[in-house]
Amino acid sequence: MPAEQTAGVLIQAVQPESIAQEVGIEPGDRLMSIDGRAIEDVLDYRYVSSLAGVELVVRVSKAAGELWEIEIEREEGEDLGLDLEGIQTRICKNNCIFCFVHQLPRGRHVRRTLRVKDEDFRLSFLFGHYLTLTNLSEADFQRIFEQRLSPLYVSVHATEPELRQHLLQNRKPDDLLGNMRRLIEGGIKLHTQIVLMPGINDGANLDRSLDDLIEFYPSVMSVSIVPLGLTDHRKGLPQLRAVDADYARAAIEHLTQRQRRHVEVIGTPFCFLGDEFYIMAGHPIPPRSHYGDFPLVENGVGMVRRFMDEFATAIKRQRKRPQRAIRGTVVTGRIFHPILEESIGQMNAKFGIDLKCLAADNLYFGRGITVAGLLTGSDIFAAVRDRMHGDFLVVPSESMTGESGSFLDDWIREDLEARLQVPVVGGGYRVSEFFKSILDEKPREHVAQPALAAAQADKHSVNR
Repeated sequence: MPAEQTAGVLIQAVQPESIAQEVGIEPGDRLMSIDGRAIEDVLDYRYVSSLAGVELVVRVSKAAGELWEIEIEREEGEDLGLDLEGIQTRICKNNCIFCFVHQLPRGRHVRRTLRVKDEDFRLSFLFGHYLTLTNLSEADFQRIFEQRLSPLYVSVHATEPELRQHLLQNRKPDDLLGNMRRLIEGGIKLHTQIVLMPGINDGANLDRSLDDLIEFYPSVMSVSIVPLGLTDHRKGLPQLRAVDADYARAAIEHLTQRQRRHVEVIGTPFCFLGDEFYIMAGHPIPPRSHYGDFPLVENGVGMVRRFMDEFATAIKRQRKRPQRAIRGTVVTGRIFHPILEESIGQMNAKFGIDLKCLAADNLYFGRGITVAGLLTGSDIFAAVRDRMHGDFLVVPSESMTGESGSFLDDWIREDLEARLQVPVVGGGYRVSEFFKSILDEKPREHVAQPALAAAQADKHSVNR
C-alpha cells in the first residue's frame, strides 16, 4: 500500500446530513490534514478542528487512491461529522517485575486487550491510563504542551534511579524526575502512582519517593499507593511477596502519620492508599473529606467510600417497597464482598426482599486477584452454581464488556444464563444503577435455553 494510504486516520463512519457527507467523504477514506496540519489520530482531529475557522481546507485520501483537497465553509464550531478509528496504542517496552500482562495464564483464552501493554500519553489524558514516561520523544513533549494534555497519570513506583530501573527492567536509568519537571514547567498537572511491593520499594524507599514527589506539589496533585496483584501464573518471573493483612495494617499506620502532616502543611493527604489496604486490614474506610472530589476513584482509591456514601443516601431516599417478591443472588469479588454483603443486608431489612450476596474466588488468574473487575464468567459460575438463590443473578458490570456481556475468559452473559437458567444482569457502575437492577418492578425474562445451545455452551467451556 502506498505511504499516502497508510498515513492519516481511517474514517470509519460519516454522520448522515453532515458536512462530510455533503462533500463526498465516505467510510474507508483517510483524513490526512486540516488546514495543512497533519492529523495523526482522533485526539489530533478534535484539537485541530476546534482551532480551525469557519473556512478550512480538508485533505482526504480516498479509498480508491485519489487525493482530494476540499474547501469547506461551516458554521462557527460546527462539527464535520467524521467518526474516526480509535487510537493505535503505543506498546510499553519496559518489563516491570510486577507487570500483570506477564502473569496472564498461558495457553488459555484471555481477552486480547488485556494482553496489551500500553504506554501512551494520549490514553493517559483520555482515560487515566498510567505511563512511565520512558518513551516520550521531543515531538511528544511538544504536542503535550501545545494541546494542553493535562492532567497526565504517571507510574512512579520509585524515584531512586537504580531501584526504578530494577522495577522497570529497563536497560538504562530514565530521568523520571527530570521528565516530570519538564512537563510541570510546560503547565501539565500530574497524578502519580506507586505499586507497593513488600520488601522492595516500601520503607525508606517509599519515604524517599514521597519526599521527592511532594516537592512538585501542587503540580503533582496526588500519589496513589496500590498493592501489587499476583496471579498464579508467574512461572519464570521474579519472586514477589504478596500484600497481606499484617502488611496492610503496617502500611496504614505508617502512611496515616504522613497524611496528617501533609494535611497540616498543604491541606490534603497528598498520598492515598488503595481501598484494598483498608479492607484487608479490617480498618475503617476514611471519610469522604479524605478523598476530596475523588479524582483517583478509577484507580481503586476512594471507590468504596463513594459506594458507601451513595448507598447511605440512596437507601434513605428509597422508601417504597416493591410490589412483587424479589429473590436473587448478587456476586462480587472477594475484596469487596464484606462491604456489599452488609449493604445487601440493609436492603433486605428495609424493602422486605430476599437477596444473597456471594464472594467469587478468582480461579482463572488465582485467588490473589480479588477485585470484581477481573472476575471471569467461569469464576462466577463456579461460585454460584451450587449456591444460586432466587430467580436472577446480579454480576459486576465492570467484569463484562460489550452488548453481549463478554467476560475476560470469553464467556458471555448468555453462557451463565444457559447454565443457571436464570436471567443475568449487570449491577451498574453507580449505586443508583445498582438499586434499579435489584428493585426494578418489571419482571425479568427467564431464560429457557434449548438443549442444543446449552450443550454448545458446555463444549465452549471445555475448549477454554
